[in-house]
Amino acid sequence: MYYIHTPNCSKGFSLVETLVAIAILLIVIVGPMSIATNAASSNSFANQQVMAYFLAQEGLELAQKGRDDFLLVSFNAGTDEGDNLAWNAYTDPVGKFEDCFTDGCGLEIGDDSDGTVEVTDCTNAVDCRLYLSAASNERSRYTYDTSSEVTDFTRVITMEEISSNKDVLVTAVVSWRTGNQIAIQSTTATTYLYNTYGR
Repeated sequence: MYYIHTPNCSKGFSLVETLVAIAILLIVIVGPMSIATNAASSNSFANQQVMAYFLAQEGLELAQKGRDDFLLVSFNAGTDEGDNLAWNAYTDPVGKFEDCFTDGCGLEIGDDSDGTVEVTDCTNAVDCRLYLSAASNERSRYTYDTSSEVTDFTRVITMEEISSNKDVLVTAVVSWRTGNQIAIQSTTATTYLYNTYGR
């Protein structure tokens, strides 16, 4: 009887097996990572979209407050409720809200004790960039004060008198850029303000 002696062969992985294993590992790791990255990006966009909507809504409310401020002055002066003095002051083409009726404006509550609405000229969109105020005594968290922290948002408010002494169309457009996207995102809110006490 003859015995054939063969040397001990250690089994290992071939190059092809190794490449296949690496490919499977990459698929397992990269797939969930890309899903997580896309989810984070979508979440960031949704947060900014919600914030933009609330900023646009705030712009409409500030325009309404501007109208009501004129009405309160008229009431305090003891004038007749039915007159149009307050409305005419609000829609005056060379009055306080002149910029809103031409190129668009920025509105915010002032820091004075009366809390009246302040108007910023928005001839250039850069003039209506919103800043985040860190001061606790500010009436508005988002402001046009350039000394505060810059945000991604720009808010422009336009007004158009639809019919004399009756109603004004107010439009608030908030725009921003998300991450590395080239396109500017925007949201628009509109409302009508009426000459509530006019004849």
